[in-house]
Amino acid sequence: MSNSIVRRMAVPVLIIMGLLVASFLVPVLYPGYDATTNYLTDENNKVIAAPPFTPEEMPLLGSDRLGRNFLLLLIAGAKFTIFAALFIAALRMIFGFGFAILYTFLPGSFTQTLKGLGEAFQYLPLAIVVFGLLAPLEGAFQGDALPSGRYFFIQLAGIAAITIPSLGIYLGEEMKLFMKQEFVDVSKTMGASRFHLVRKHLLPQFLRHSIVLFSEQVSQALSLLIQLGIILMALGGMKVAEFAIGPYEPSNPVYFSETNEWAATISMNIQQVFTNPLLVVVPLILFSILILSMNSISSTLKKCLIDSDMPVQQNVKSEDKSKEIGVRSEELFTFKG
Repeated sequence: MSNSIVRRMAVPVLIIMGLLVASFLVPVLYPGYDATTNYLTDENNKVIAAPPFTPEEMPLLGSDRLGRNFLLLLIAGAKFTIFAALFIAALRMIFGFGFAILYTFLPGSFTQTLKGLGEAFQYLPLAIVVFGLLAPLEGAFQGDALPSGRYFFIQLAGIAAITIPSLGIYLGEEMKLFMKQEFVDVSKTMGASRFHLVRKHLLPQFLRHSIVLFSEQVSQALSLLIQLGIILMALGGMKVAEFAIGPYEPSNPVYFSETNEWAATISMNIQQVFTNPLLVVVPLILFSILILSMNSISSTLKKCLIDSDMPVQQNVKSEDKSKEIGVRSEELFTFKG
């Protein structure tokens, strides 16, 4: 790996690692970071401000509607957001890869039907599909029948499961093309079993490319989390707090998240977007930084692991036959579903 590639990887990796380290340090350095503040008073004990506080009243980003320091909440919730995206992407890759191997060896008539269904499914708004599937569990969570931690992992599994068939079909189609290579046909002629073909040909070819695809899946998972946050679905669920605005004011219900991941902060503050836009815009900016970092890592890995092999592959290919049935590495693994 050249020094230029290392330098390109350094900045996005440091951004992600810095967010993770800071996220774990906040609860240690600020044990009361999520403490609520009903109102601010002056030296005469007169109420001067009610939440959400402005950045001037509570540096640096103000507070949410519960009076909690918004900057500390976002930093503390970064680990849940990042690990959620990594977990979703890992589930997609593991089960999608297994689905693709099965798809590769299925009869052509059956795979054509699956391919048609998979292509049609890609046009559905995934956020709405996920919301419809997981909405019934929200009642169990609100009724304390489902713990927040368990609900969190069920949501991640559901989000990942939605795109596994489409990803598996996409990978399966690429594997089918690869299986038409001349050296694979020679192995079949010599009596190679399907297990041998998978172990000696498919896995070495596709595992390295899967590293690039995994980084792309992380970006897509982050994008889907934003959409879920906008339609009011928070990872780990949202609880209701009875919160008094002032000493003489009646309490009013306010939603809050137990994980404080960034999609959840969007969900519970989306109604404040016109009165206090920082509560929604800042999480979106942080999401954008994460997605930009993952896209930078993905493009660098693609250049290092895939594009660098193109001259060798082009020399090995014959001029005509390989152009028809060979797998073009520069077009592989850019699944956007």
